[in-house]
Amino acid sequence: MNKLLLIDDDKDITSLLKELLVIEGFEVEVANDGQEALKVFDDTFDLVLLDVMMPGMNGLSVLTQLRQRHTVPVIFLTAKDSELDRVVGLELGADDYIIKPFNDRELIARIRALLRRHQWDSSVKENQDDPSEYTIDKLRVNIKQQVASFDNQYLDLTGTEFLVLQKLLEHKGQIISRNTLSESVLGKAFSPLDRSVDVHVSNLRKKLPPRSDGLPWIKTLRAKGYLFVFDKDVHD
Repeated sequence: MNKLLLIDDDKDITSLLKELLVIEGFEVEVANDGQEALKVFDDTFDLVLLDVMMPGMNGLSVLTQLRQRHTVPVIFLTAKDSELDRVVGLELGADDYIIKPFNDRELIARIRALLRRHQWDSSVKENQDDPSEYTIDKLRVNIKQQVASFDNQYLDLTGTEFLVLQKLLEHKGQIISRNTLSESVLGKAFSPLDRSVDVHVSNLRKKLPPRSDGLPWIKTLRAKGYLFVFDKDVHD
C-alpha cells in the first residue's frame, strides 16, 4: 500500500481528499501547514500532494526544504490562475501539478502514473536487452540503481529529472518529442500551454556539469523535441 502525505491548510478539502484516497487504496497522512508537514515527513512516504497557497510557510517553501533532503515525488495542488507558481514549483523540483478545482479521477490517475514511474519494475531491471549503465564523457548513469554521477561526484537529481535523463539516453541518436517525454515520464499528453517537460529538462541541464569535450548535453530542436548528445557526430 502506497503512503501519501497530503499538505493543505483547508481542513474540509483534506478531509474529503483523504476519504477519496483511502477508498482508492492509499494510506494517507494529513498535515495542515508547512511546519507540521516537515515534522511528520520521513522516507516512508511514497508521494506528496502539496498545496501552494498556505499561510505561514507556503508550498514553495516546503518544497524547497523537502528537495534539500529527499527525491520523493511531489504533485502541486495549484489555483487555476497561478501560472507563476506552477512554473516556479517545477523549477524547484515538483514532479507535476494539478489545477484546482480538479476532477477526482484525474487526480488519482496522475498519482498512479507518477508512482508507476518512480517505483522500479523488477521485470524491467532484469531485461538484458536494455543497458544498465551509460557512460558519456565523465557522466555515468546507472539505470538499475537510478544513480547519476559526474567525475565520481553524485548528482542530486529528483526522481523525475532522472527519468527524463533515462528517456533521453534510451533514445540514443534520436529526437524524443515533448509528447513522448510527457507521456512516458509524467503520464499525461503534452499540451503546448504546459511547460512541465521544458522545465524538467531545463533543471536537468543546470545540474549536469560542463562536459570536458565542450559539447552540450541536450540539444533542443524547435517544434521537434530534444536530442541527447553522445558524441561530436550527434552534435553536428
